[in-house]
Amino acid sequence: MKVGISQQELADLRAQGREAREQGHKSLPVPAPTTQPDRTAPAKPAKKAAEPLTVLEADRASKQAAADNARQAAQGLRTAADPIPTPEHHRGWVPIGEMPHEDRLNACLDGDAADKGIGRVYNRFTYCARWNLQVEYWEIDSKGVPVEKEGTTSAVWRVFGQGDAKDRRVRIFSQIEKDSVDYDWGPIDNIFVAPGVPLSLMGQCSQDFDVCGAGPGSYTMPWATWDNNPIWANWDIYNREQNSEGRDKISYNQWYVEAFTDNEEYTTLNRAETPPRLMRCDSATYFNKGKAKYPKACIFSEVTPHLTYTRGTTHHAVAEHLYIAFNQPRSTYPLLAPPGQPWPRDKKIPGKYDPVNQDAPGLHRITKKLHPDETKANKDHKDGACFKTGPQRDLYRDTGLPNGTNPGEQCDEYPFASTLEGAGNASWDFSVKSVPAKDNRVAGGMLREYYVDDRMLAWDKGLDRPAETNDRFYMKID
Repeated sequence: MKVGISQQELADLRAQGREAREQGHKSLPVPAPTTQPDRTAPAKPAKKAAEPLTVLEADRASKQAAADNARQAAQGLRTAADPIPTPEHHRGWVPIGEMPHEDRLNACLDGDAADKGIGRVYNRFTYCARWNLQVEYWEIDSKGVPVEKEGTTSAVWRVFGQGDAKDRRVRIFSQIEKDSVDYDWGPIDNIFVAPGVPLSLMGQCSQDFDVCGAGPGSYTMPWATWDNNPIWANWDIYNREQNSEGRDKISYNQWYVEAFTDNEEYTTLNRAETPPRLMRCDSATYFNKGKAKYPKACIFSEVTPHLTYTRGTTHHAVAEHLYIAFNQPRSTYPLLAPPGQPWPRDKKIPGKYDPVNQDAPGLHRITKKLHPDETKANKDHKDGACFKTGPQRDLYRDTGLPNGTNPGEQCDEYPFASTLEGAGNASWDFSVKSVPAKDNRVAGGMLREYYVDDRMLAWDKGLDRPAETNDRFYMKID
C-alpha cells in the first residue's frame, strides 16, 4: 500500500516532533484508543462492485477453496506434540459480542493455516487470518504527485470472523497485533513522525448494495495507538434476502477488510485489501435446539463440512461400523449377491472425509417433513436388510443380516436414515450392523447436533443442479 503525505502535513508533524524533543519527551504522546468508528472518515473512492454470485458459482468456488486450503495446510509439518487443533473442539454458533469470542479466537489463530493462503476457516461459524502489512509513505507535491519516499511502516494485521445463527450477517473483527508495528522512516522520524500518522481499517462487501452491505464506517487511529490498542474494530456484513435462490433463500457474497490512510492531508494511492472471502446465508426455518430457534444464518463456506466419530469412545461401535464400511465394504451387509454367488460389482459407500478432493461423493440431509417419501424408503430398506420385515423384505431375504440384531442392540445403518444417500437410494450402496443401543443413541445425538452446529441445509431439488449446489457433508473416523 502506498500513501501520499502533503508537504504541509509533513512539515507540521516534524514541527510537533521538534517541540516534543525540546520538552524532553522520548517520543510523541500516544493518543488514547477509541472504540468508536470514525464516522467522519471520507467515503471509499468509487470501485466497481464484484458481480453477483449464483449459488452454483459460489458453491463451486467454496469447494475449490476448501480443497486448496486443505492441501496447503497438509504441507505444514507438525510434531506429534504440536497437533493441529480440530474444529470439533469449538463447533457451532456462539453469541456475537463487541469483541471476538476469546476461545474461538485463540483456537483459530493457533495454527499455521491462519498465516497462509485464504487464512483459516476453522469451522463454518469461525474464520481468522494474520497478514503482514507494509505501507509506504511518500511526500506529494501540490498537484498530488509523489516526489519522495518518506518511509515504510510495517505491522501484523489480524482479521477474525464470527457467523450468526439468528440473522443474515457475519461480524468481522480486525486489529493491528500488539507491539507488531515497525517504522523505517529514519532515526528521528521513526520516533517523532511515523507513530502519529493515522491508519484506517474498514470492512467492506464486494457486491452491490442490493446484495449485501457493511457497517459501520472506518476506524481511524494513529499507528502508535493501534500498536498498543487491545480493542478490535468490527463491522457487520449483511446479506439481502431478496437476492436468493431456493426454498431456504440461499445467497452468497464476498467480504474483505481494507487498510488506508486518507483524510484532508493524506491520499492513499493503493488501498490494502485482504483477499475477498465467501459467506453463505440462508433463511431456513427448521433449525432449533430445544426451544431455541435459528431461523436465519450466515456461515463461512470455504471449508469441507464433516462430523467426526471416534473409536474407543461412547459411540465406538458406530464409529467402527463406519470405518469398516469405508475401508472393507465387501464385508458389510447387505451383500450384493447371495452367499456363494459372484458379486456384480464392488460396493460404493459415500461420505468418507477427503478434504483435498472437492468432488468426493458426500451426504445430503433430508427431514421427515420435507422429504416424506425418501424417509419412508430409507426405513423400508433398512427394515428389510436388518430384520427381513416390511415391504422390501424379499429383496434382502438372502443378503441381509443373517440373524437380525442381538439382544440389547439396535440396527445401525449407514448412510444415515436422515440422508438422501440412505438405504432407499438406489444410486448408492449401504451397510447395516447390529450395535449396542447405547452407542447408537450417542452417535445419533451427535448427528442431530451436528446438523444444527454446522448449519447443514436440507436437500432442495428445486436448486439449479441440485446434485452440486445442495449442502453436503462427510464423516471422519478417528
